Amino acid sequence: MTLTRHDDLPLTYVKNVPTGAPDDAELPLVIVLHGRGADANDLADLAPLLNPSDDDGYRFLFPNAPRPFEPYPGMRYGFSWFDGWPAEHQSLLSSRELLLRFIDEAVARYPMPPGKVILCGFSQGGLMSIDCGFRTSQPLAGIVVMSGAVYEEDLPDFRAKPEQRVLIVHGTGDEVIPVLAARRARRILEDHGIEPEHHEYSMGHQVSEESMEAVRVFVGDCLR
Repeated sequence: MTLTRHDDLPLTYVKNVPTGAPDDAELPLVIVLHGRGADANDLADLAPLLNPSDDDGYRFLFPNAPRPFEPYPGMRYGFSWFDGWPAEHQSLLSSRELLLRFIDEAVARYPMPPGKVILCGFSQGGLMSIDCGFRTSQPLAGIVVMSGAVYEEDLPDFRAKPEQRVLIVHGTGDEVIPVLAARRARRILEDHGIEPEHHEYSMGHQVSEESMEAVRVFVGDCLR
């Protein structure tokens, strides 16, 4: 497994290539976005769980959100994609711009089969994955929303990508982002002609072996 930190794109990021394939190898790309108060390392250990075992695998990028997380004045840890919940509009717009640039430049930076890109996120990162996944000009094989939501104040044009594959996974006991947010996200997508795959699990605001297996199967099917 090769895990390295980089600052050559609009957001700093950790790159994880479980097979150790070099940068010039043509591999599917999986971009994974962390949640509030975490950082690029938080989800990097998920790469081996999602990586297929029967080929050269995927290239995983884990970007840092751009905003230091400060829950109280003078107390900082990790990073966040936006302020508040629901998201404060200007902070989300700023992160959206950076993330869309990050996706474009990552696709240009790393060789991959055409369209073989997954955008995945947890919590705040899940909201950003669906927000930017339907805005990016890059064709995505799939979007994964783990314990996330949809930013309803400024919806993307969902109908512009009617065939876009989306997976939503959420815990029924989520104490941070209630499962109703996932159900509402599903309904909004369906109202715009998108049929997401939706799974709920008996867990809190977290990932579990069961939820990650659903993500693994979805990602593998999208990148096949």
